[in-house]
Amino acid sequence: MTLLNTFVAKSLPFPWRKRGRIFEPGGDDFSHGSHPCAIHIVGDRYVVAFTRRDERQRSHIFLSNAIVSDGQVELQGKPKAALWPGEPCHFDCDGAISVCFVKHRGAIYLYYVGWQNLPEGLWICDTGRAKLDEGELTLTREFAGPVLGRDKNNPLFAAATAFHVSGDLWQTWYNSGLRWEKTAQGWKHHYGIHYAHSNNGVDWVCHPGMCLPFKDEYEYAFGRPSVIHREGTYFMWYAHRATRTTDTYRIGFASSVDGRHWERHDELSGIDVAPTGWDSEMICYPCVFEHRGQMYMLYNGNGYGKTGFGLAVMEETP
Repeated sequence: MTLLNTFVAKSLPFPWRKRGRIFEPGGDDFSHGSHPCAIHIVGDRYVVAFTRRDERQRSHIFLSNAIVSDGQVELQGKPKAALWPGEPCHFDCDGAISVCFVKHRGAIYLYYVGWQNLPEGLWICDTGRAKLDEGELTLTREFAGPVLGRDKNNPLFAAATAFHVSGDLWQTWYNSGLRWEKTAQGWKHHYGIHYAHSNNGVDWVCHPGMCLPFKDEYEYAFGRPSVIHREGTYFMWYAHRATRTTDTYRIGFASSVDGRHWERHDELSGIDVAPTGWDSEMICYPCVFEHRGQMYMLYNGNGYGKTGFGLAVMEETP
């Protein structure tokens, strides 16, 4: 098993090696293949969820069986639509975006982000939860409303995207909206990663303040983080934007001993855009998991998932 703390202690970039694209949109009425996430079922079988858009740009969640083995992830059969936009005026009426599976006491839950469009290109998004039937490849909403959403702590939105559960302690790292800025090009969003805890995964206590500060005056948003807990340490890979010279996402890295206070070391993330191809313009929305002692990362490339998603695998040694 790769000792992740060794790379942090020695300030060595994690040795991610790209294995290519494993889902490319096309051949049906849906575009994109964004926000992939995976959950172990049995043996080498996994279920992978990801998000596709219809002709009205509304997000739908699709499911696929997958075999994870020897550094490869192979989707099995045709992906199946499993969660559609919600009812009119509900928090997810304009789309549902897959973000993270959680397995707890014999049940598997998919947390998802519900989307609502507002005038002038503004939007809001809050967090819902659905239950997975891994045999039928179906998702069932547990609640009509969000399990984490706008409130006194999160006035704009609350999009939970990473979870860790230990006993009755549920932890989440979520994007909370900070402000909207009117620019010559339209409204520009600013949001950052925040922390909350729960004893049931539904009712959350939010802690004020961003877990990760913005790097400089150019950075203004973080994409879906992925958190794993190993060797007494929390490891987070996340998308972030922007810099003085580029506005597209890159994948960064941070670590923490308590899950609340993080040390940011983007130079150690170990993965970047390619010189050419489907992930040459941006790289975003990582999902990191371990199987049979090997670390895997699903991630998106250009166009926020318009070109599908690919796989990277961590080598055992630097």
